[in-house]
Amino acid sequence: MKLLKKIAIVVVIIGFLFSSYIAYCYFTKQPVPFFGRKITGAYFSIATGTTKNPLEWKVSEAKVFNRENNNIPEKLLMADPFLHQKDGKWYAFFEIMGSTHADIGVAVEENGSWKYLGIALDETVHLSYPLVFEKDSVTYMIPETKRHSQVRLYKTSNFPFDWEVDKVLIKDKRLVDATYFEKDNVSYLFATENELLRLYVADSLQGEWTQHPKSPILTGNYTRSAGRLLKHNGQLIRFAQDHFGGYGRAVYGFSIDSISKTVYKETQLDYNPILKNQGETWAKNGMHHIDIHQLPDGTFKAIFDGYGYGKEKITFSLTNNF
Repeated sequence: MKLLKKIAIVVVIIGFLFSSYIAYCYFTKQPVPFFGRKITGAYFSIATGTTKNPLEWKVSEAKVFNRENNNIPEKLLMADPFLHQKDGKWYAFFEIMGSTHADIGVAVEENGSWKYLGIALDETVHLSYPLVFEKDSVTYMIPETKRHSQVRLYKTSNFPFDWEVDKVLIKDKRLVDATYFEKDNVSYLFATENELLRLYVADSLQGEWTQHPKSPILTGNYTRSAGRLLKHNGQLIRFAQDHFGGYGRAVYGFSIDSISKTVYKETQLDYNPILKNQGETWAKNGMHHIDIHQLPDGTFKAIFDGYGYGKEKITFSLTNNF
């Protein structure tokens, strides 16, 4: 009988400690073991900021895109923003929700404020993650076109509008958040399929793309890209979404230590997460994307997204923490 009482006391103590830990994780918005966060009524917004350290951002000081001045409804999703500088002006390309699906919107920065210009790219399917870059004096975009079962390369001769398919880079694959970069005259592309981070390689952007021999290079969490790669202090940094405990919780950074046509190795940065909810701000429920550019004076300019408002619910699952 005494043994049963002791066992009961131990069980109660363990239960109390575990419940306290779960409560602590929940109220501090930390990953909750075996539970997932579901945000209802929330919506993504985008904002810009500057800093001296590209791995440290004060979300509360960011300039949030002014929806009212641009006639964009309050709860219309705006996410996955990328910056591109053209003719001395900064442009922002981002996912924006339409009546039936998401399109790619574009805005220009004028006198320190963002002016919405309209839809840059509209397809019959959902579009997002518009990675825009310049190569050989041509402006390209690789948006997410998962529902076409393709990774498509677009180009424009009338920036920032009139985008047309230049080439299908990868066929018959439902990939998301394709992120292109070059190193040592070799072209690479990260793309996510379910919970697998795949790596593709080619001799050039217009070359024949094949899957890297080490691909998939990661499974589970941190497999979905969170923006353009950054070169900083001798490191090539990959940004990834943290989904542990719920979608879009934070952004983590990973140093690509070794990469070639046959080798790939990365390590997680010591200073993580790079972005996360920081108190009762416009992004209080989470952040999942960043695009960083170095300015001539050595500081850094970035655009990122986050979602706030809404209500948070907790759901139990052994598999939903990714």
